[in-house]
Amino acid sequence: MDLQKFEDLENRISQTISLIQKLKQENRELQKQIQTLQEENQEKDKTLGALQEEMQKLKDQPQESRQFKAREEEVRSKVEKMLAKLEELQLQY
Repeated sequence: MDLQKFEDLENRISQTISLIQKLKQENRELQKQIQTLQEENQEKDKTLGALQEEMQKLKDQPQESRQFKAREEEVRSKVEKMLAKLEELQLQY
């Protein structure tokens, strides 16, 4: 081979090495971005889970409220019956 062909080959090898270095740097940057995005995604998943849990609690509140009202009515009824019995006792004496 003549000298020109060697120089051309050297230039192509140099360009290839430069391209490989550039691609490696881009790859490192992309890996960092992936890591950052994965961390953000995990945080958002945690937030989503907490929000879904809170939403379920809010959905359950009407049921709890109905149960509380039913229990309250039951207690009210018992208290009224006891008061009526006390009044009967007072009237008897």
